[in-house]
Amino acid sequence: MNTTYDDSISERITLRSNEGFRLSEPTIDQAEHEEQSGQQQQPPSVVPHQPQQQQQQQQQQQQQNHDDNEQEHQPYHDDEAPNDEHRAPLLRRTYSQESAISTDSAPPPYEMYPPAKTFFGRAYNWLRTIPRIRRHQAIALPTLPLHAGSRFRSHHSDSLSSTSIDSFASSAYPATCCSYYYHAALSHLPSLPRATLPVWLARCRWVLICISIFAIFIFAFLLFCSIFFSPASLSPATLPDLTTNTSARFLTLNIFMRPPGVTNNWSDYKDERLDYIVRYILPQYDVVAFQEAFAFGTRRKDQLIQRARNMGYNHHVESPRHYPWDLGVDGGLLIMSRFPIRTSHQIEYPRGIHSDWLSYKGALHALIELNSTNSMHLYTTHAQASYAHESIQADMQVRLSQFSQFHQFVRETAQHDTIPILLLGDFNVDAAVHDGSITEPSKSNSVEYNMMMDVVTGKGVDLSNSDKRNSNVGSKDDNDNGNDNDGKISVRQKRLLYADPAWQMDQLMDEVYSHYGYHPVTYGDIMLNKNGEVEPAETVLTDMEQVMTVQSIDRIMWDRARASAAMSLRDAQVEKFMVRSNDMMSEHDKQQMAFTQISDHYGLSCVVQLA
Repeated sequence: MNTTYDDSISERITLRSNEGFRLSEPTIDQAEHEEQSGQQQQPPSVVPHQPQQQQQQQQQQQQQNHDDNEQEHQPYHDDEAPNDEHRAPLLRRTYSQESAISTDSAPPPYEMYPPAKTFFGRAYNWLRTIPRIRRHQAIALPTLPLHAGSRFRSHHSDSLSSTSIDSFASSAYPATCCSYYYHAALSHLPSLPRATLPVWLARCRWVLICISIFAIFIFAFLLFCSIFFSPASLSPATLPDLTTNTSARFLTLNIFMRPPGVTNNWSDYKDERLDYIVRYILPQYDVVAFQEAFAFGTRRKDQLIQRARNMGYNHHVESPRHYPWDLGVDGGLLIMSRFPIRTSHQIEYPRGIHSDWLSYKGALHALIELNSTNSMHLYTTHAQASYAHESIQADMQVRLSQFSQFHQFVRETAQHDTIPILLLGDFNVDAAVHDGSITEPSKSNSVEYNMMMDVVTGKGVDLSNSDKRNSNVGSKDDNDNGNDNDGKISVRQKRLLYADPAWQMDQLMDEVYSHYGYHPVTYGDIMLNKNGEVEPAETVLTDMEQVMTVQSIDRIMWDRARASAAMSLRDAQVEKFMVRSNDMMSEHDKQQMAFTQISDHYGLSCVVQLA
C-alpha cells in the first residue's frame, strides 16, 4: 500500500459542513474494487518470453504482496502490539468516518448526546445544550461503535481521535468553558465516586434542586447569624484593673447606635460617631453606662467593647442578645468599667408598644469594686419611649410597669447589704413642665415624673390622684376629695399601684436636679443664633418631630440613705459633647465632622468621692 493510495482515500472522505447534510462515503473495499477493476481495464503489456522458473517466482511474489495487503487491512488483537514501522490500517466496511451536522441556528438536541447515568454527566450534558456565542460553526459527532479491544493508529488523527467518545464530543464544543476541566477531573480522578439516582428519584430532580437551594440558603443564613448576632471573642486584657482611694468618674449616655438600616434623617453616621466616642469620650471616665448600643445584625458593639478593653475597660455587662427568629432586637444596654465587676445581673421587660415592641428593653446591674473595702451597686435602664403621634397615656402605663419591675430588680440584688446604690439611664420621662417659654428652665416637676419617682422608690402610685392629674375633664372625685355619698373614704382612693411597703428607697435623689436646681434639657435642645432667634441645637441626628421639644429624660439617682461618710456623690451635670467645643481637635478636623454632637441625647456625668 503506497502513499498515493492513502492520499486518494483521505481526499474522498470529506466533510460537507456548510451544506448541512451527510455525504455518502466510500468504503475501503469499494476503493480496492475500483482500483483492481481499473488495473484490469488497462491494456496488457507485452511481456517477452520468460523461463518457467522465473514466471513461478513472479507469481509467488504477487501472492505474497496480496497477503501482506490483506494483513494490513486486518485490525490488531489485544495481545498484538503494532509495529511503528508498519503503516496504520484503514477502517473496515463496518466503520464510518464522521458525520457532519450544521449548527447555524442551535446546538444539536439533547437526545443526540451520549446518555449519562451519573449526576455529573447529566449536568455536563445540560451545559452543552446552552447556545453558543459563536454561531455558524459545524461540529462533528462520532458514530463509531468502537470495540473494547480495538486499537488504531492512523495518520488521520486530526479528524478521528483515538480518545473516548466523551472527550471527542467535548472537543466539538470549544465554547463550553467547563468541558476541559470536567474531563480532566474524570481522567485524573478515576476513583471519583459517582452516584446514580434511581428512576423514581430522577423524575423528581427539580424538587431535589429546590430543596438543595433552600438548604444552601438556610446554611448561609445560620452562618450569617453566627457571625453578626452572637458575641465576638475578646482578646485578653492588656492593662491591669483600676483601683482608687479618692474618686471615680461615671457617665451615662444614650449613644443612638440603632441596628443597621434604622436612621432618622439622611444618615446616623454610626461608624464615625463610634470612633469619636472611643477617641475622645472614653478616656475621660472610669465607668460608662450606654443605652441604645444595639448588637443586632452588626459588630459595632463588639468593636466598642474590644477597643474599650484595649484602653483598660476590662469588665463589661450587656443586654442579652437576640437572633432574627426572636422577632426582636436586644435591649441595647452596656456597662463598661475599669474597676472589677464582682457580680452582674440582667433582666428584660415585657414587650413595649409601638416601635419599642421590637426591642427587648430591660435593666442591668453591676457590683463594682472601687477598692478592697469600698463597692457600689450600679444600675442602668432604658424605658418605653413616647411618640408624638401615639397615645401618651398608653406609653405612661407601660413605663410605670417597667419602673415597678426595675424596683423589684434593685430590691432582689441589693436588699441584703448596705452598699450604696446608683441609678443611671434613659428613663424617657420628661421631668420638665412646659407651661411657659421654652427658653426658661423648668423648676417644677411634671406629673409623670412624680409618679415615676414614687414607683421606683417603692411608694406606689395613688390611682385616684393619677386619674385626676392625667384627665382633662373634672370628675365627682375632684370636688368631694374622694368621699362618697355616705361620707366614707372611697376604696379607689386607698388603692396604691406598684407599692412595695416591705422595701423602699426613701432617700433616692435626682442628683442632676439637685445640682442645677431645675431640670436641664437632655433631648431636643435649643440654641440662640446671632440674631437672638431660637433654633434647634441639633438637626443631624434628632428626629424632625422631636426637635426643640426641650425634654429632660435622662437621670442620675443616688440613694443617700446608703451613702456614708466614706462615699458620696458630687458634680452631677450635663455633658453636651458638642464637636465645636472639643479642645483636642483642630479647627480643620471640626469642619470635617458631619455631625455636631455625638448623639441626639446629652450625657450625664458624676463623680463618686471616697473619703
